[in-house]
Amino acid sequence: MGVMQKLSELNLIIKYRKQLKPVLTSYLHFLENTETSVWGSITEDDELGIKHAVVQSGKHEGPIVEIGTLFGHTTNLLASMKRAEVTLITVGNFTWNPFALPPEVHRQFTMRTLRYALAHCSTQVFDGDAADFYLANRTIKPSLVFIDAGHDYESVRKDIDWAVSTGCPVISGHDYTDAHPGVVKAVDETFGDNIRLNGSVWLHQRPECDRSVTADGENAVTQA
Repeated sequence: MGVMQKLSELNLIIKYRKQLKPVLTSYLHFLENTETSVWGSITEDDELGIKHAVVQSGKHEGPIVEIGTLFGHTTNLLASMKRAEVTLITVGNFTWNPFALPPEVHRQFTMRTLRYALAHCSTQVFDGDAADFYLANRTIKPSLVFIDAGHDYESVRKDIDWAVSTGCPVISGHDYTDAHPGVVKAVDETFGDNIRLNGSVWLHQRPECDRSVTADGENAVTQA
């Protein structure tokens, strides 16, 4: 690498230093948390929880709603597990990502990630805030709401409250861990011990909708 190229790269680093700071922070966080699921990634146990949620929702009518698209990885998983005729709606506003990508770049990347699901798996993207989605879909009756957007207490509580208000029989979400106390607090306040855990995926079923655990969930833990 020549001196001029090195200087050019240094100039770019200086120019974009504000944008690079969160990227470096995320990079270090990934390195320090390789055994856990972070920012749209899931573990094998998490996948079992998501599969169980989709299976249970299949006993009911209505679309699956995912609150929090990020990069679309969980969206693709949900799309691959549901029945083909079931509509999947993922809600994202593309205003935050761990790599500080501008919204238009974040949106483009995610749409490319979801290309197959959008074309072939009855999947839709609602491009906007969760609050906007709730206002625009006052009469929707989901079979499953999967919550994985803002992880602060207030955001999670609003998402849970909306899901409950729709009468949704299966409500689930990601990142029920000590690293996200807002998620834990909101879930515990609303559902108490009436949740099932697989990895960091939590699931609540209305009591009248609950059924015995299926074979795929032998590693599940029901809170006592």
